[in-house]
Amino acid sequence: MIRSTLTAHLADIDRQELTLQINDRDIGLLASQHQRYYVMSGNRRVQMIAGLLTHRDDPASVSSTRALLRLWLMTFRDLQINGLARFPQCVQSRDLDADFILMMDAHRVLIWSHRDQGVYLLRGNRLYRQQPTYPPQQEALLSLGIPLDFYAFRPSEGDDLLIIDPSFIDLFDCADLESMFMDIRQVNVAMTELMRLASNYGYLSDKTWFSAQIQKLEPEPEALSADFRGRAAGRRTRGGGADQWFRMIRWSKVVPLIDGNVLVLPPELEQYRMRSEVQTYEELDLPKPPRFTTHSGRQGVYGPDKVDIIESDTRSRSRRSKDEIAETYGRKVTWLDRVKDWNFGGFRNRIAGANRRLMNLIPSSRGLSILAYFVILLIILVILVAIFVSMRGGSGDSDSNQSEMPKVSTVDTSDQPQIDFEIDVEVRASSLRIVAAPNSDVLVATVGRGEHVVQLTYPKDGWVMIRTADDRVGFVPESLLLSPEAGD
Repeated sequence: MIRSTLTAHLADIDRQELTLQINDRDIGLLASQHQRYYVMSGNRRVQMIAGLLTHRDDPASVSSTRALLRLWLMTFRDLQINGLARFPQCVQSRDLDADFILMMDAHRVLIWSHRDQGVYLLRGNRLYRQQPTYPPQQEALLSLGIPLDFYAFRPSEGDDLLIIDPSFIDLFDCADLESMFMDIRQVNVAMTELMRLASNYGYLSDKTWFSAQIQKLEPEPEALSADFRGRAAGRRTRGGGADQWFRMIRWSKVVPLIDGNVLVLPPELEQYRMRSEVQTYEELDLPKPPRFTTHSGRQGVYGPDKVDIIESDTRSRSRRSKDEIAETYGRKVTWLDRVKDWNFGGFRNRIAGANRRLMNLIPSSRGLSILAYFVILLIILVILVAIFVSMRGGSGDSDSNQSEMPKVSTVDTSDQPQIDFEIDVEVRASSLRIVAAPNSDVLVATVGRGEHVVQLTYPKDGWVMIRTADDRVGFVPESLLLSPEAGD
């Protein structure tokens, strides 16, 4: 089972000649309701879109298209019972044909599309362009979609598939497209916004497009396959198994859109498409792996012919030339190549990608994601403020401690008298204050009774200069130095 949302939008010009069979509903020219936009969600064993072009003024063409619509509806119901492995038998028994086909199950996505439509895949946070591959060489499918390109790839939960005119994709920058799709998370809403922007810039925005959003994949057990039920009932299966044609499918290559919106055709595609004989996969004379030579696309850097999704003076990514793309995908990229190509733009893109992931923490709810994003920013801000305050507090404490420490005065020796002698004197006063200069209030030290000091000068104006045991120099009154009764 595959749970997905299919969306189809028909341009006015296509709505006049195209009819779409979306699973069991139809829209377009011959549909009962002439709507141009349709969205379908649900669980199916197989999801399907078939597009049929009609010459509306030709009754035979109208009648033929109506008959094909009924056959495609029968095919859809058949595939829900027997699975996608039944598709070749449906094509052969009902002589099916179409101008566009999209089919998906839990294991594979198959697309037949005109070359003027590009197939794009948004997986993770990267946008890729799928490249055509060799059509399946199953006898019943040889005549199906001969003029159409064939695409095949394995789906993954969370994939967004978009099929649209490549010229519309060229209007926008790849980084902006990825950002919008990642932020909005709904292809139909994102496409509505892109068309509005293109219209505002004067570009033709009425384009036909198809999309599929894959929410959940539930691979079915082998016991439910039509081949297994046939063997259990004793019936022989055609071609050695109903799923034989699956093993003959070659998967599509991809090119990241950042490297250019290019179409790369496998070599000898036309001859391979027209083969008439059927062989097993091992017997097929397959050509060598495709060499990447571009078939179509735009060159040049981001310029004024683009539509700005995000107003910005600098572009986060630049387009490379087709030759560079071919060279890159023709050889293995080493770590040294990645180091050489590293630039600050890539670093900026990583930061922007991390920001986008934070904005989408809860994929099911954008509102909760934004709330969680701001809560995280608030927590980081609180932590930074706390660190800043603690650092400021530490520096303030050190300053206050320094301010509270007692200042030790020193004696300015420039004005001091010359030392006359050095005589050791025992202090007899109970407490003797030593000051910086005669009649000064600046305290140098205090000595007590019994301590020894060195007298350095003769008395002058009643004061003598002394030196303490810890080499502090100051003045004391002569009358107090030797008096046992004096002191303070």
